Amino acid sequence: MLAVALTLGAGVGVVAATTPRALDAGAPPPAPATVTVTASAAPAPTVTVPAPPVTSGRTTPADPAKRLTDGTYLVGTEAEAGSYRSPGPATGGNGHCYWARLRPNGTSKIVDDQLTTGPARFTARTGEYVQVAGCEFTRSP
Repeated sequence: MLAVALTLGAGVGVVAATTPRALDAGAPPPAPATVTVTASAAPAPTVTVPAPPVTSGRTTPADPAKRLTDGTYLVGTEAEAGSYRSPGPATGGNGHCYWARLRPNGTSKIVDDQLTTGPARFTARTGEYVQVAGCEFTRSP
């Protein structure tokens, strides 16, 4: 009988603990909870722009040049093929004259080059590039 009373007493305690209590009539209702939700912006779309083609930076002239100054030229399009001569470094420059013949592709781009402090001469061939720095070259007739 004692076991029944303890079991019954324990059951009443469990029921009392799980049963909601009546609100006190004099107490104000609890304040509503405020929840702030921050929306994140949609990610910006990814835009892929193709790289511009590699060029010498010059607009293609109507006629290929017969006079070359600092820059790189495509022979046959931007510069005439043939023999070019320079009297030497430009006045007011660093005292050096450089020219190079370059392949349009391949592992070693330099076909031939020269750095001088005096007169210089080279022959440019169609399809290759010519690079000049520090002096002016004129095509020989």
